[in-house]
Amino acid sequence: MNVDLLTPEPQLEFANGGLCHDIRFGIGHFGTYDSTSEKPREIKLGIIGSNETIDSLTEWLDDCRGEIAAKKSNQPNLFPPFPGFAPEHSFRSRLTWDDSTLRAVHFSQKPATRRADFNKILEDTARLYTEEIAHILDKSDVSVIVCALPMEQLKATTAAYMASYLEDDLKSDSDAETQDDKDNKGQEVVQALYDFHDYLKAESLAFRVPIQIVLPATYDETKQAAQKKIFNRDQQDEATRAWNFHTALYYKARGVPWRMVRQPHDLTTCYLGISFFNTLDREKLYASSAQVFNERGEGIVVRGGIAYKDKDDRQVHLDEEGANTITSNALQKYFDEHNNYPARIVLHKTSSFTEQELFGFGKAFEEKGIKNIDYVHVRESHTKLFRTMSYPPLRGTLWQHEDKKGILYTKGSVPFYETYPGKYPPGTIYIDSTHAQRSFREIATEIFALTKMNWNSTRFDQKVPITLKASREVGDILKYVKNTDSLSIPPHYRFYM
Repeated sequence: MNVDLLTPEPQLEFANGGLCHDIRFGIGHFGTYDSTSEKPREIKLGIIGSNETIDSLTEWLDDCRGEIAAKKSNQPNLFPPFPGFAPEHSFRSRLTWDDSTLRAVHFSQKPATRRADFNKILEDTARLYTEEIAHILDKSDVSVIVCALPMEQLKATTAAYMASYLEDDLKSDSDAETQDDKDNKGQEVVQALYDFHDYLKAESLAFRVPIQIVLPATYDETKQAAQKKIFNRDQQDEATRAWNFHTALYYKARGVPWRMVRQPHDLTTCYLGISFFNTLDREKLYASSAQVFNERGEGIVVRGGIAYKDKDDRQVHLDEEGANTITSNALQKYFDEHNNYPARIVLHKTSSFTEQELFGFGKAFEEKGIKNIDYVHVRESHTKLFRTMSYPPLRGTLWQHEDKKGILYTKGSVPFYETYPGKYPPGTIYIDSTHAQRSFREIATEIFALTKMNWNSTRFDQKVPITLKASREVGDILKYVKNTDSLSIPPHYRFYM
């Protein structure tokens, strides 16, 4: 049993080989990783919303061409200024739009009173946006579509906000998602409330253009109080909002803001994440999804087949054929992108590994001549350590309680921030590297670095590695896609984030 600290904080690579452990300071000082190569010099936007949200958003985007001042704080490293999104600033790029790419929707639905009505309203509202997406793409070639949701629509299509108003809301959504009618004979299965974000992205996949959904308080601070009533969370400061919004746009437009540091002697590595999701119709209990990532953070989506819940360990697994198929498809996708196979595979899975899975995975890798393989069971954990001080353990604290097992604090107190940037005690990540070739510490250090590969946030203290975050996000969206067996889904992660 050993408690240690993974130091130093993993660095990231930016323009001209510049290294920095902080995303915002790295981009601000060096520029984006791809700034000296082919990068998106101009990002043309399509913007859909109400007349009010379109006007407010475009006004804010104009303001963001210049610097957004830092929040006044005793932790200046936690709240740096936004440098501005323009060719002369750190991103070396510009956002553009014109009248042909601005489309107004008119939301006039009354709030639902029943679950079925809620989902119908959500579907109809999503259709308003997809019709306008089609109109924009018919007239213009845009890089990203931004959907600026108006407040009245946000209230009517947010399940967490509307649930208490629905007359037949007998069970929570979490109950509805996990309820198995076979174990509750004769008991009605409650219809799950849809998630507008995930449903709209699912309906938009066929357009093959990335979607960015933006909430009113992101660009209009007068909407913060009303938005907090819906989501019950505080709004970030303006500079942080600008950082997160523009970095996500940049990545979705095929930019590479930063990448993991790769040492010259390192093997070319492919990171594969596998997680599981419930299907909406409940005819299939679980399906699997995967992500392939390289050091640049280029993510490729691979949808797997049916999984099953083991009666003994109560975990979700793949059979041998399913394990072989998903990894074979992942490797083929990797080859299609890079014209070669990786020398090393790191496979993160949210459940433990069965003998059938290991055989199926291993057969796929063996067929491609890949011998360097690390199988790692990674999941969120409720196990916590306690310090004698008032602050939580430091981010990077590693408790190795067995030779190949332990927990890692990916959230926690951060010396660079001079605080613990959270409201509640941080959770941990459980790591089981029993079936990995490399040491437990090497595996944990790699997971630690992969928590920084999240392009929806520019704070580096994210909880889960991108392998699992991405596969979970993909599953959340694919569960709304009908007839996935015959649908050729977009292969890149930027369509799902």
